[in-house]
Order: sequence, then C-alpha cells, then structure tokens
Amino acid sequence: MKKSLQLSFKLAVMCVTAFSISCGGGDDRADPKVAGAGDGEGAGLPESLLVAAAPADAVSVVEARAKGKPGDAIILRGKVGGRMKPLSDAAAIFVLADEKAITSCDDNPDDECETPWDYCCEDPDTIKASIVTIQVRGADGKVVRAPIRGLGGLEELSHLVISGTVDETSTDDFMIVNATQIHVEKP
Repeated sequence: MKKSLQLSFKLAVMCVTAFSISCGGGDDRADPKVAGAGDGEGAGLPESLLVAAAPADAVSVVEARAKGKPGDAIILRGKVGGRMKPLSDAAAIFVLADEKAITSCDDNPDDECETPWDYCCEDPDTIKASIVTIQVRGADGKVVRAPIRGLGGLEELSHLVISGTVDETSTDDFMIVNATQIHVEKP
C-alpha cells in the first residue's frame, strides 16, 4: 500500500511538470512571500541543501539524461525553466533545463515573451529531451512539502549546479533527481 501511495505521488509530480508549454499569458508564478526572502525561506528544507561553492564536474542536463540511471549519483548544471510554471508552489520540486540544448526567451534578443522561462520558441520534443525534474527529500525520505522559491535567490531562470541521485522511478523519458546540494550561481 505504501509503495502504491509513493508511486501515485510520483506520478502526480510527473503530471504537474508535464503540462503544456505556451508563450504569453499572465504571470502565474507563486507569490514571492510564500518562500521568498522572509521568515519562511527554506522552511523544512535540509540545512545542508544550499551550498556556497558549486560542486565540481557538473554535466549538462542532456548529458545527465543520457548517462544517468536510477540510483546513480550525479552532478548537473542547468537553468530553472522549461515549463510555464517550473517551480512548485506546494513542494520542493522544480524543472531544470539544459542551458545549451535549448534557449530561453530572455536569451533571444528579438523575443519579448512575458514568461521567458517557458522556452516557448523551442520545439516541444526538444524541450522534453532537455529538462529534468529536481526534488528535495527530507530526513524522512519524503519530498519536502514547502516551496523552494527564494532559497538563495532561486527563481525562474536561475543558473544552478545540483548534486544528487537519480530517483529510482526515473525513466528514459522522464528523469527525476533527488537533490542533496544546490548551488545558485550569482549573475
């Protein structure tokens, strides 16, 4: 029964991150007060999660997807984005995109997209092959039920280096990484 509930939760996470990609429309990001620079920032997240120095030997998201297998330790580099809403409002889950395989709209000088983190100018199949879902588990092994937005300045389009383990439920089509360290690169 417990495995069934865990699988149901993981499938729900996959569904949340797999909604359609579109450009334009309103800004549906979470209220920055939820986990922004305030008293609640990082609530429930492991103290060792945010690191000042980037872990060494990071690979791209595309390379991580090609080489990483469930249970493997991995260090990857990417940019928060790849979906209209890449950061969950309810849990420490977000989408990380490959910085070189796909181009966010803010890096395209002719694009005035209001949601540049959704990569709407890219082919949806290329986006799918160039993103991973990152989640943070607590000491109890469960995904932390607190948003990660604001931790160390983490938001849409943040450049990150993540150290973690490829989740056991990952597949060739959908990779999940359980983050143990996150380094937010300063612009």
